[in-house]
Amino acid sequence: MAIAFKWAICSIILLGTVVPSKPQLVIVPIHPSNTIIGEEPLVPLVPLARSQNQLPKSDDFLSSEPQPRSCSKCEQASYPQYISEAEINIVAKLETPKLIQKYGIQVETHFAFTSDGYKLCLHRIPRPGAIPVLLVHGLMASSATWVQFGPSQGLAYILSQSGYDVWMLNTRGNIYSEERQAGRQKDQDFWDFSFHEIGLYDLPAAIDLILLQTKMARIQYIGHSQGSTAFFVMCSERPEYAAKISLMQSLSPSVFMEEIRSPALKFMKLFAGGFTVLLNFLGGHKISLENKIINMFRQHICDKLIPSRICAIFEFVVCGFNFNSFNMTLSPILEGHSSQGASAKQIYHFAQLQGSSVFQKYNYGLILNKLRYKSILPPLYNLSLALSKVALHRGDGDWLGSESDVSRLERSLPNCIENRNIGFKGFSHFDFTISKDVRPLVYDRVINLCDSNR
Repeated sequence: MAIAFKWAICSIILLGTVVPSKPQLVIVPIHPSNTIIGEEPLVPLVPLARSQNQLPKSDDFLSSEPQPRSCSKCEQASYPQYISEAEINIVAKLETPKLIQKYGIQVETHFAFTSDGYKLCLHRIPRPGAIPVLLVHGLMASSATWVQFGPSQGLAYILSQSGYDVWMLNTRGNIYSEERQAGRQKDQDFWDFSFHEIGLYDLPAAIDLILLQTKMARIQYIGHSQGSTAFFVMCSERPEYAAKISLMQSLSPSVFMEEIRSPALKFMKLFAGGFTVLLNFLGGHKISLENKIINMFRQHICDKLIPSRICAIFEFVVCGFNFNSFNMTLSPILEGHSSQGASAKQIYHFAQLQGSSVFQKYNYGLILNKLRYKSILPPLYNLSLALSKVALHRGDGDWLGSESDVSRLERSLPNCIENRNIGFKGFSHFDFTISKDVRPLVYDRVINLCDSNR
């Protein structure tokens, strides 16, 4: 075992260099409050986001793309740009509804039930009569992804200010969606899902709920990382839902993974013991907040480069982190809303795709594949059924979204209207949601595409 373990680590080093349906409805209205949390005097910390006129310097760009538009057309509200250290620590502990309510913004909580019995929580910033937009987070994340850093930087707020009805899904297994209709089951049964089930069950249930509640015929969809992966699963397995999406925007498309640069995923793919042994490394069927994968790759990657508590967070160890683009003053907020829950099977499904040029279903092994799929190999997802308009946004520093893999995805889609590289050096996987420059670099273009595809 020890020899196999050392061989796997050596293999990682040799492989590459590390670079730092029908829904039921429950509505829980939360009325806005104008109270600002924290009575401590404000201190001049780093702003939550740069002014819209303070774009990155031109020599930071890798391409000659036009500069993103300003958001002068948005309904600009006046929100505080500086907060105290005490307030940062409070915000780090707030749940999504309270994060939104903090700024005097109305928020609703809805629940949808999947056909296989999971209870899903959706948070909404309502704008009745407006076009609905569904936001779907990535692996180990939650709806807090879209609101945690406030109205100047959170995509949910920006969309709402721009006139959209914003819905944020919490996929099965995160802290807001940890229930089943039949009651909580033993861990092995509850956590027996990957992104396949999220695409097959969760997304259709959420879309049905939104259409039922808003009386709209179609919605727009924005997914980050796994939120994109699950969308393409849905289109393959439930193609009728593609017609219900007028525009899908993928932030960090994580579909084809032949050229990924994640040392942790490479290790999990190479590990000869397979899923059963991997459970020990991940801490069980639910990924543990403290597991051997974190400890192992923190020691071999993070500690020697950047001594930070962020390096002990599973999703950052797996997907990479760009410390140069993040406002480290806000790291308690990021830490407080990270590792929101996921299954070991989810991460192993991603690991199976590593180094492969195909996008396929979960690989159970030759015998179980034959029983489940009537084939010894897992079936491929049919991307030609993703008929809705799709816009892809990628960064050159993204460990899970190489240029060649995203280009393959573009060629596989029948209606891809844009494949956009974020023209900023080292733009990484999580920069799509946490970079201090995410609004001018990404979200302004996202809003432009939303507006032009109403």
